[in-house]
Amino acid sequence: MMSLRDIAFSVNETTGVELTSTRSSSAASMMHAATASVDITPPVGIHLSNWALTPDAIATGVHRPLLGKLLALKVAGRRALLVALDLGWWMNADEEWALRASLLRAANLVSEALIVCLTHTHAGPSLSTSDRDRPGGRLIAAYLAALSRDLCAAAAKLWQHLEPVTVTWRTGTCGLAVNRDLRLPDGRWVVGQNPAAAADDTLVLAEFRRADGSALALVCNYAVHPTTLGAGNTLLSPDLVGRAREIVEEVVGGSFVFLQGASGDLSPRVQYSSDVADADRNGDALGYAVLSTLSAMPRSGGTLKFVGVVESGAPLGEFRSVPPTSVKRLECQRATVTLDTQRNDPEGVDSAGMAAHVVAARQTRARRVSDNVTERETVFEVTLWRIGDAILVAHPGEAYSYLAQTLRARYPGRPIVVVNLANGAHQGYLAPHLAYQDGRYPAWQSPLSAGSLERLTEHCLRLLDDIPDSDPPLSEPPTEKEVPK
Repeated sequence: MMSLRDIAFSVNETTGVELTSTRSSSAASMMHAATASVDITPPVGIHLSNWALTPDAIATGVHRPLLGKLLALKVAGRRALLVALDLGWWMNADEEWALRASLLRAANLVSEALIVCLTHTHAGPSLSTSDRDRPGGRLIAAYLAALSRDLCAAAAKLWQHLEPVTVTWRTGTCGLAVNRDLRLPDGRWVVGQNPAAAADDTLVLAEFRRADGSALALVCNYAVHPTTLGAGNTLLSPDLVGRAREIVEEVVGGSFVFLQGASGDLSPRVQYSSDVADADRNGDALGYAVLSTLSAMPRSGGTLKFVGVVESGAPLGEFRSVPPTSVKRLECQRATVTLDTQRNDPEGVDSAGMAAHVVAARQTRARRVSDNVTERETVFEVTLWRIGDAILVAHPGEAYSYLAQTLRARYPGRPIVVVNLANGAHQGYLAPHLAYQDGRYPAWQSPLSAGSLERLTEHCLRLLDDIPDSDPPLSEPPTEKEVPK
């Protein structure tokens, strides 16, 4: 079996120092946090299973390293761990759960207190040992074992370095993503770019800061498919996320943690390229949008508060910077919703003139995704975290932006983070009713039936409706449940 030395993993830990707060609170009720960065780049030669056009591709080199970013949180005895990985998607539920269960044991957490999500690069390794007989497939099992070992080692160490921090939420915009559902003149729908349709440009940031004002971590939630690099690329790459991370960490400092948003209908304009320079240019767009959002706010990391009117040539509303405050509430919840399922049948799509290996790859992918749901209806898991007044909603599907936009419209004053491809193997797209009527790719590729997106959205709205608007005093932390064996 391949050793960690062969795969060249490394762990880099960053911790915070004490940070004063304008709220009166004991140190025990303040948020504590720590971060780690793990190099999860697989070996060159591993199987790539990203594009049906090139089902036998192997990695020939590395554009930028693939990283795993860990963020540990603790408030008044409650603990939670966020793990964001530069990987594409899980096709096997048992293999996904094996990693998550190992992390739960290593960190001694209850299941709802862990979120493992993927940035959704389309230039990463296969995560399915079912590809073992493909070119480079013999490396997959050893890679998954090493991935689990090193992430668990990092997770176990984090809790020794927790320090008080404050959190400030920012909302901005980024123009990178466009709607990717395009109807051609002949009526066929393709995955491209549709300039006539609006695209969600919301950028949500969370700054975790030290006492001296420097950044411990910056969490970035944005919805865009990392599909800059297409079937012609054979370099391992985090796609646009890698360059964005480089920009932000160089300027801001700390650890850049990217959370893939509700991007089922969103992609960059420039995509399907074989030139890694295009991935870096798309990363520029995201990275500089993050910096622009941060630059428009106080340098102290706080917020602006209206303090009065100054009479001049015009009545001037005066705002002053308010220092960031410590989060005093951390709650984690696991909920389920039952969704109807369908047969996701690529054979029903016109394949005349299509290469046989493309048809076969479509069928294989459809079968693997459908194996992650049950017949007729399936139990779909949602993980919900409350961090102060902010809400994080994570799920294992690929939801359209309708989900995030609807939640944010209902709660415009509350930071809302929606994370696709989290805590579970890929269970398909969650597309609107119209996509099923039109026969769009996300509808016929998904084993989830029409109405699933709308049902999930209503379920999440009910969950959010039960959350108080304010941040009341903390009660006693819950007792730890038994972690997976």
